[in-house]
Amino acid sequence: MRTPSLIACLTLLITVPGVASAAEAARPNLAGRVLHADRSPVAKATVFIYTAGPKVGPGILCPSCYADCGRKAQTDATGKFEIPALDPDLLYRLLVVAAEHESLYVPKTDPAAGEVTVTLARLNPAKLASPTRISGMVLDPEGQAVPGATISPEGVSRGMGTQWGGTDAFVDPLAVTDEHGRFWLFCTNGVARVHAVVEARGLAKRWTSLEPGADHLVRMEAGVLLTGRLVRDGQPLAGAIMGAVTADRMAGNFFRCDELATDEDGRFSIPNLPADREYVLYAKMDSLGDRGALPPRLFASGKTGGAADLGELAVQPGHRVTGRVVLSDGQPVPTNTRVLLSREQAWDHAEALLEPDGQFTFRGVPTESVSLNVRIKGYKYSKRNRSLDWLNGGLIGRVEKDIDGLTLLLEPGEWRYNGEEGEPPDGDSQPREKPLRGSE
Repeated sequence: MRTPSLIACLTLLITVPGVASAAEAARPNLAGRVLHADRSPVAKATVFIYTAGPKVGPGILCPSCYADCGRKAQTDATGKFEIPALDPDLLYRLLVVAAEHESLYVPKTDPAAGEVTVTLARLNPAKLASPTRISGMVLDPEGQAVPGATISPEGVSRGMGTQWGGTDAFVDPLAVTDEHGRFWLFCTNGVARVHAVVEARGLAKRWTSLEPGADHLVRMEAGVLLTGRLVRDGQPLAGAIMGAVTADRMAGNFFRCDELATDEDGRFSIPNLPADREYVLYAKMDSLGDRGALPPRLFASGKTGGAADLGELAVQPGHRVTGRVVLSDGQPVPTNTRVLLSREQAWDHAEALLEPDGQFTFRGVPTESVSLNVRIKGYKYSKRNRSLDWLNGGLIGRVEKDIDGLTLLLEPGEWRYNGEEGEPPDGDSQPREKPLRGSE
């Protein structure tokens, strides 16, 4: 490897007082103030650059992997702060924390757009003493406090059952740890446990179960690094959005990981996957366009702190699915109606705007089980649809070749879920492994 000459090194160190270089001038400072709601300043608040993402186009790095992430500044007596010389091509997610205040995220911050003003709320002492409050600390694998970790409730146990989703009526929707790794959540009476996902920069997500009135230590672990290379006919494919989800979709177990783009050499890197789980890797259909399709790939993540390299993944020709939405009473399909194609294994979908006669087309569909759904007020899916999903509505089935002329038939009525329409003649209420078919 060539090393720079001494003259070159000295040249780089020479600056003219009061004159910034072009590179420095192009890197804006992030400046702002942290205030209370009454406009009084919050002194000694810490403003972190938590994550970042490109202003234009997809990111090829994880949101916490950009060079500026982790930089911070503390507010002075007037609440002012400044973080100098940031990348002008990025938008930043800030985390603002202060003792005895609620932590706060500030999304999509552009340093070049001018000063930012952040309003922090003081913690309520009465709420902190409540028997329905949950408190805890988030620690890293070495036992150090993790500031900026999020605790996101996904389920609450009350009485004899657990409700997943729609928990905002029973518990705060989110908590963020302060600079000491502490967090608080506040529940209503009757909540026995809160089931939450904990996320922290540079570490693997985890589930935790939290009891009101108790204190908790939540220890995080290092994740698994997933890598691979996407190719077509041996040539790299850049700009494809790659993602991974756990094969287990059960509430309390499911994880969705970062979606990141392949680079110019077709390579991708997804860090911090929770260990010892089975995942589905996928490439988003919209990002591949006419370049083909990648069937879902099952893989095991392996041990904490390890790596999973999937090697070269070859894009295959995608399938075409065309059809028509038909109303059994002969009425026209409403203008601007859309049909949704969702992949069963991958966390991916595509939408198509129906033509005036109800026609639709999807291209680049992988070899996989998919579902087709459309909602039109006053109509339900007819039992004459041979791939009818009797539990959830819509059509469900496998796409293994081009499918043309599919008819999705709707009839007047209101759809009722969970089998209330009766049982299918063949006993298969969700024919996801059979070929996708429409009405007769």
